[in-house]
Amino acid sequence: MNPSGGLFWHWHAWRHQAQWTATCADIAQWLGQMPPSKDQARELVILGASAGWMVPSSWLQGFATVTTFDLDRWAAPLFRLRHGAALRACDTTLQCNTADALSDLDAILQAHPRALVLFDNVLGQLRFHTPSVDEASRRIETITSRMHGRRWGSVHDAFSGRTQGHIQGSASAPTMQRSVQPRARAFSQTATRPVELGRFSRQLHAQGEWLDHLTDQVFPAGTPVHHIAWPYSPGYCHWLQAGWINP
Repeated sequence: MNPSGGLFWHWHAWRHQAQWTATCADIAQWLGQMPPSKDQARELVILGASAGWMVPSSWLQGFATVTTFDLDRWAAPLFRLRHGAALRACDTTLQCNTADALSDLDAILQAHPRALVLFDNVLGQLRFHTPSVDEASRRIETITSRMHGRRWGSVHDAFSGRTQGHIQGSASAPTMQRSVQPRARAFSQTATRPVELGRFSRQLHAQGEWLDHLTDQVFPAGTPVHHIAWPYSPGYCHWLQAGWINP
């Protein structure tokens, strides 16, 4: 079973849409704060697009072309089902691809040299698709280094774990928070976590040891980072981080 895709994931996402309302609203707010550029991108490339469960059609409509990539064979037809009509209504061209975009990243970047690139909740999943934690960390570092000189963004898991009680809806979920990406830490992964983790953990009523998704150095130092709570299922929550990088 694919730990980060497949029919079970899509069923889970469909079933929990109401519980994810606040998270989707935070992601939509972050997407809407995409920083302007002198050469405004008219093409969007989404890597790890899945079915676009947490991306609003209204934001996608701002592009002339949307191209998606995902390994999951169900992702493309479900993305078209969820967003196709809205994009056709505003003459946005949609092309959905079933492919390993991270392995083919160089070719995709060359084929779409002027596109805005969005890593959609994919970088935090690499630890599940890589034999070791060290190799997963190296792969994430390699991927982000290839984005040098490009305009791109990422929303991804930072940590995930159990919570006390349910976190659902805008009333109980912590509001989106902001910070600035610090310089690379000189201490090990077992050292004290950033201040944001302690603050977010208290608001989420975190229980036990949380899983580190190895994404703490995705963004360059100084990048504005948004911290978003995602109540994945009752009693289990993900802490998402999102940011934009301008060359």
